Amino acid sequence: MTRAEAEALLANPDLIAIGMKGEEARKAQTGERVTYGRVLVVSGAFGKQDTSEAGEIRLLERPASFDEAVVRVREARAFAGELPLTAFSLADLLALAGNDHLALADASQALQRAGLESVAEAPMDGLGDTENAIEVIRAVRHGGLHVWRATIDRAVVAARLDLIERAAIIQAETGALRAFAPLPRLDPADTPSTGYDDVRTVAAARLMCGAIPAIQVDWPLYGPKLAQVAIAYGANDIDGIAAVTDPAVGLRRSPKEEIERQIRAAGATPAARNGRYEIFA
Repeated sequence: MTRAEAEALLANPDLIAIGMKGEEARKAQTGERVTYGRVLVVSGAFGKQDTSEAGEIRLLERPASFDEAVVRVREARAFAGELPLTAFSLADLLALAGNDHLALADASQALQRAGLESVAEAPMDGLGDTENAIEVIRAVRHGGLHVWRATIDRAVVAARLDLIERAAIIQAETGALRAFAPLPRLDPADTPSTGYDDVRTVAAARLMCGAIPAIQVDWPLYGPKLAQVAIAYGANDIDGIAAVTDPAVGLRRSPKEEIERQIRAAGATPAARNGRYEIFA
């Protein structure tokens, strides 16, 4: 769908019609299947966390330097074993490199050698304009790292379509992305979005970003109610499901059972995946 077509669709007050378009595009992409990823986010010292249910180990804290980042990744790789390891915001790494693409490529190579597979987040609103964002992603990939997951840090509703279009262009130019989470991680306090805005955003992302396999909703940020509705508007992946089951809640209320129940309630078929977006057999 073109930008003009998306604008026309989103101007339509008929949310049912928008949902039908988004769901049709989702089913054309992955049929009835909706994937979910169980992520163990680690901050601070590595302890004896149980990784047996995790599909991904993720580091999100901002390193003070590339040397610190390399040390942190080495520790994380020893902890993660063979599990997919993602870390850091690409915007933070770009800032550490002083916006120098060659320095970023060199640092990416060092991080890859230390055991990192992909940056954890590539915020569409944190990498400069579209042309610069493309070159940043190319620099990181030249250094040996993947950029699997596009995100948005913060954006007013009026800017969301611009960032969705940016993600579509980046994918057309690089083919790097496996998932895009179009709902901002932080909602501006002075201009908060509504649920209507959010489901329209999901539909627009699915319709405009056909080359990105997964349109994603962040479970810890947006919860089960929006995740369920988002599936009906085109989302086909739920990220951030807890990777540890609290023995006190029992197996029937485990994160795995809960997310699969929610996906089925939305009329879809759940499928677990790892941090590489590979579906478990």
